[in-house]
Amino acid sequence: MSGTCERPYQAIENYALLSNCHGCALVARDGSIDWACLERFDDAPTFSRLLDAGRGGWFAVRPEGSFETERLYLPHTNILQTNFTTKTGALTIHDFMLAPCPDETMPSLVRIVAASAGEVRLEVSYRPLEGFAEAFGDLSLSPGRIEGEGIVCIERGMPGEFRLEDGRALANFMLKAGEEVAFALFPDGTQADWPCPPHDLMDMARRAWVNWSTDAAYDGPLRDELLRSALTLKALTYKPSGAIIAAATTSLPEEIGGIRNWDYRFCWIRDACLSFYVLKKFGMVDEAEAFFGFMMSLAEREGGGLKPLYAIEGEADLTEHEIAHFEGWRGSRPVRHGNEAAEQHQSDAYGQVLDLLYLYDRLGGTLDDKARTQAVALADFSAAHWHEKDAGLWEPRKPEEHYLHAAIMNWVALDRAIRLFGEREDWCRERDRIVERINGEAVHRQGFYPQYIGSNDVDAALLIAPMVGFPVDEAVFERTVDRIIDELGRGHLVYRYRNDDGLPGHEGTFLICAFWLVDALLWLGREEEARTRFEALRALQNDVGLFAEEVAEEGHFLGNFPQAFSHLAFIHSALLLDLYAHGGREALQGTYADRTLRETAQRKAPEVGARA
Repeated sequence: MSGTCERPYQAIENYALLSNCHGCALVARDGSIDWACLERFDDAPTFSRLLDAGRGGWFAVRPEGSFETERLYLPHTNILQTNFTTKTGALTIHDFMLAPCPDETMPSLVRIVAASAGEVRLEVSYRPLEGFAEAFGDLSLSPGRIEGEGIVCIERGMPGEFRLEDGRALANFMLKAGEEVAFALFPDGTQADWPCPPHDLMDMARRAWVNWSTDAAYDGPLRDELLRSALTLKALTYKPSGAIIAAATTSLPEEIGGIRNWDYRFCWIRDACLSFYVLKKFGMVDEAEAFFGFMMSLAEREGGGLKPLYAIEGEADLTEHEIAHFEGWRGSRPVRHGNEAAEQHQSDAYGQVLDLLYLYDRLGGTLDDKARTQAVALADFSAAHWHEKDAGLWEPRKPEEHYLHAAIMNWVALDRAIRLFGEREDWCRERDRIVERINGEAVHRQGFYPQYIGSNDVDAALLIAPMVGFPVDEAVFERTVDRIIDELGRGHLVYRYRNDDGLPGHEGTFLICAFWLVDALLWLGREEEARTRFEALRALQNDVGLFAEEVAEEGHFLGNFPQAFSHLAFIHSALLLDLYAHGGREALQGTYADRTLRETAQRKAPEVGARA
């Protein structure tokens, strides 16, 4: 493997995430950065070989010849350590990102390369591409510096100089034990120079992550794994606004060679609320502060309604574009920038928002007047519109239906508004009507909850019903769970649904649904079954503890990566298992807030404190 464009596509599970809570990058096991949006998660990329092996950009650092690789994140951080072993020596690369600093120019991304034993001959190959351009631009070399394509790369300690070859910047050199070289990336137009030694920068990044990690409220046997998922959720959070993106990538396919390739680098209200819920339950309470302001400003702007997703600064225009000249990961066209699902009506978002506000209140937070006004507006909107059809949370490209999941989440919106602000006639009336409809006309003649009224199919989204405190008919719910296992289950894996969604092809199994099944089985008291499934799902993490959106029946990752949904579900199921061990079925009853306040020997209840 020479580090050129002939390098084959890497498996999704071969990547690790870097982040500075503004932008992100993906690093492959062989030391190549194949995806990076350095300044903002949803920008056009700087490195994009992930989505086109020939046309996309990359930044590869690797030993020449054959090697073996092991990777890990430094404890309690998102600093990646990659260890290479060759016939002649050993090499370590530390990759990390740094947040922008208002007082001085900081690099976006730093790579520290050090020989730890023997000697290793290295190849560095650098070829950025500005956005999704159709052709590479020119690179300009000067001592210790490469400029071009909207980015500047500087080096420190490298023997020799870069050379240009076929439009790439290349360098080959030997490192002996104890020697090291470092690289830093800066936006073009900034003062690109080392603000301090590379290891001081790494220590700065390490302290920031470790300080954040100390707030974890769980101290059980899975602490390190759950903290890795919490750190991943933190890494997907855009610090300036508090928005959290669904995933770090666009267009990684749900079926290799298929068209189900979507841009997930935006903030879905549902995903964000669920992510902040599990972060709070895990003890990380501060992240929701900025998100509340972000969310309330959106509700105010939308007049009580909400779109299902927004750009990370709240922009509503997410017009979907196809990048026709990119071939897609392993030939999976089209590559998309933007997501037209932003124009759909998905009414479950109102329940997610009010549920998170209710949790915040129960943890000791204080809702200001603006938050209260907007929460009431969301509840009023839900009371007035819950009975209307919507697009559903899975965003099928087909006509709207009366989805049961949407109705249940509208019930949540009204129930939480009543708990927060007191009983109001229309809220109480419509909340009761939803229960009557779900447990009455909506129940299938064979005694299970279907995907939508009149449907003969099940939907894994309904597994969450008792988790939100909805008063399900337990017998109907258990039949629904068993039917989901029979029709959507593949071993420990679970599909979202299997009926027509208006798109050609098919998708992989959905990890959050498999974790939801664990939760539902626990709620039913089927503990052994739940634990067996959880352990099988836990084993699906890649070597650095990351999950994708989907898993093929054969076991390889599919879909965008890493996926917030999967990581929040892993944390949630683990904490439910801990709670069940502490208090049995009774401990799982009620709302998310109720369960969050129940402590165990391994988890203390978080506390927000009285804040505006």
